[in-house]
Amino acid sequence: MRFRFFLFSLFYLTVSAIVSAGNTGISGTHAIGNGRVCVYAKDADITAVFGPTYSSPTLLSLSLVEKSGIKSFPVRMSGVWKVVLDGGKSEIKDVVSPKHDIFIRDFKTGSPISFKVDLLPESRSYLDHLKVARAEVKGSSSAWTISLSSGVPFYSAYSSPSSYHAMVFTTGQAELEQSGEAEMSLSVNGKGALFVVISDSPEGLSAQMKHVRTRRTGHIFRKSVRYWKRTQRVLPKVGSELDSTVRMVSNYVISQQDLGGGVLAGKNYHMAYVRDQYGVSRGLLAMGHLDRAKAILDYYFRIWQEYGLIHNAQPMGFTGQFHCHEDDNSEITGYLVVQAMDYYYKSNDLKFLQKIQPMLKWAVNAQQSDIIDGMLPFNGDETYIAGGIIPRHVMCHGSAEATLLFIEGSRRLLEFLEDHPSESWSKEDIEALRKDIDVCSSSYRSNFFEDGKFCINNPRREEKVSYPATRPGVCLYPGAPTMHYPVTYHFKKGLYFCEDCMKKDTSGIEPPSPERYSIPSAFLFPVYIDSRLFSDEEKRSLLDQVVDLYRRTGRIDERNIVLGYDYGLFLYALSEYDHPLSEEIYRKMMDLRDSSLSWVEYYVDGIPYNTPCRPWESSVNIAAALKYCLNK
Repeated sequence: MRFRFFLFSLFYLTVSAIVSAGNTGISGTHAIGNGRVCVYAKDADITAVFGPTYSSPTLLSLSLVEKSGIKSFPVRMSGVWKVVLDGGKSEIKDVVSPKHDIFIRDFKTGSPISFKVDLLPESRSYLDHLKVARAEVKGSSSAWTISLSSGVPFYSAYSSPSSYHAMVFTTGQAELEQSGEAEMSLSVNGKGALFVVISDSPEGLSAQMKHVRTRRTGHIFRKSVRYWKRTQRVLPKVGSELDSTVRMVSNYVISQQDLGGGVLAGKNYHMAYVRDQYGVSRGLLAMGHLDRAKAILDYYFRIWQEYGLIHNAQPMGFTGQFHCHEDDNSEITGYLVVQAMDYYYKSNDLKFLQKIQPMLKWAVNAQQSDIIDGMLPFNGDETYIAGGIIPRHVMCHGSAEATLLFIEGSRRLLEFLEDHPSESWSKEDIEALRKDIDVCSSSYRSNFFEDGKFCINNPRREEKVSYPATRPGVCLYPGAPTMHYPVTYHFKKGLYFCEDCMKKDTSGIEPPSPERYSIPSAFLFPVYIDSRLFSDEEKRSLLDQVVDLYRRTGRIDERNIVLGYDYGLFLYALSEYDHPLSEEIYRKMMDLRDSSLSWVEYYVDGIPYNTPCRPWESSVNIAAALKYCLNK
């Protein structure tokens, strides 16, 4: 035991030495999954177990009762994780079987430890859907069946259409006891294991249980390490620090990708968001996972084939529900087209791009329907609005990023169609699109530059908007909680209220005066999507403004909060122009990682904030890091 712990400690210290600066002393959340069962963990705690599709409610969480001397790290940079406690007296190993819907936590403890187990930790108001009963499993020390009837939310108000059935049992010196309606306790004193086997039917659970080998956990762990090694792609030598981070980000993205191709937006969001998939795709392409980038597009194509549209986010593993925002015709549709062209340029997969032409035509047409005075609006769930960086009432203003996505994606698509005509596109369709591109392109600078300054919005578009009586989104009644409603009601101009707030006193409430916003990180967007609308001189000028701000203030935003991918966009642009500041920003971006070697949703004064282990931010940043290191 002592010799093994010395080796594991040496490995951990080696990794820690590689990533010794910045936030790596802050405990991070990591993800392990097989495309059907996903687990989020932090140190010795399991914060979520869910499946057998990724749009499923969280079944359970485990929290160590007495925490001391905890270190966690991946085994050989794989999706298998080890935790050591009490200075190495106790060890834990976690794995999700690559082939079966089974999560295993293996214990070797030098002294007794215990965990609090919470069932349905994120859906406590649905305990009437929960049934817990003792069970019999050969070779187990304790066993319980946990059943959830359909209708439990998997995210927000979206309910799972299926039931869930789990066998949760222990072996050896581990024991699981019920301590309340939705609470259990797990005690371990020696060698033992916890098994969580999940299915969406009793028959499926029985089939999964046939694959359980309680006395061969070591074999499963070894096979899993080999599986994760096979998922890695050969990349040019980039140094040990970046190589380790690429491996871990790759593991996390793969772990959070449902078998159907959609990728979770993180622990809090059990849906696939279109915007997030774009950044993930960029990371996958940079890391050599072309097949997984293709799987994302194929996932959306299947949804489009069934419904003829795609919304802001959709579930994985089943269809029929959509998470809609204020305007799903804009921005996300632009990302979808650019993402498809990115994949084609990297893969030269002509057959696939021809196959998804009907979806891409729909995405372009949806954007065309939103054009007013050469501008498209905001979607409503982009980070700027969702993160409170600009107010939501500007939703119907012209959006610089949404408009640029339309221009660039549509232009690339037209170039493709010139060489590869498609039955989906008539000559009239192509000519109408070309005219819309020309209008948006020719008016772009007058629409989004004011006194030479690049602005992310233009209030002038709102003057010609015909507001719908209702729309999904967020209630803007003063002081109302920031939450999503399937339906909000038009009050005045860009203000929409929920049903309850429409009944409140609205006298004296007036829309805010129009204002323009200029956000430094948005200056980097034209470089990031390789815009040809902007000249190199213009893009370099926008970059220089961010460089100047950084050199004056040490920040890339004048506030104390930055988006988790801001430094990735900055590094990408700096690397594009071989800027001497690249090395410093690379270091600063890498220092933002927590102990899991991933990035989170936001940083406040440089400290991780909100959703951890984010595929979008981590993918954007890892692509930027690879660009920097390979350009050196």
